[in-house]
Amino acid sequence: MYSKALDFFGNKLMEDVRDRTINIWNKLLDGEMKGETAKKVECIIKNLSNEDIKLVKNLIPLIVNEDLFNMLNMFENNNELEMHVNLNGESVDITDESDGLAGELFTEDGWIEKFSNYKN
Repeated sequence: MYSKALDFFGNKLMEDVRDRTINIWNKLLDGEMKGETAKKVECIIKNLSNEDIKLVKNLIPLIVNEDLFNMLNMFENNNELEMHVNLNGESVDITDESDGLAGELFTEDGWIEKFSNYKN
């Protein structure tokens, strides 16, 4: 169950949070989105060159990674918080299943490498 619960959670985290956030911000920087956030981004980047925007796009995955790392550490370091995955009717506390949730993001067989469309 260990591998299945952790892999399920890691896959959902990469697809529904990490990749989605990176994709949205890439679209915001490309001017493909509408709404209040898009307007704010447009005002902020209007004087940036294409090279500057490319640089910002390269930073986005790193910023998202740090945010996810800190969130996972928060769950590991606070006994009052639990993170459960329910598979086949069984609830698994994945903070107990991993020797370090935040570390599951990285390495050659980590969640980013296994499940994300953005490898950097």
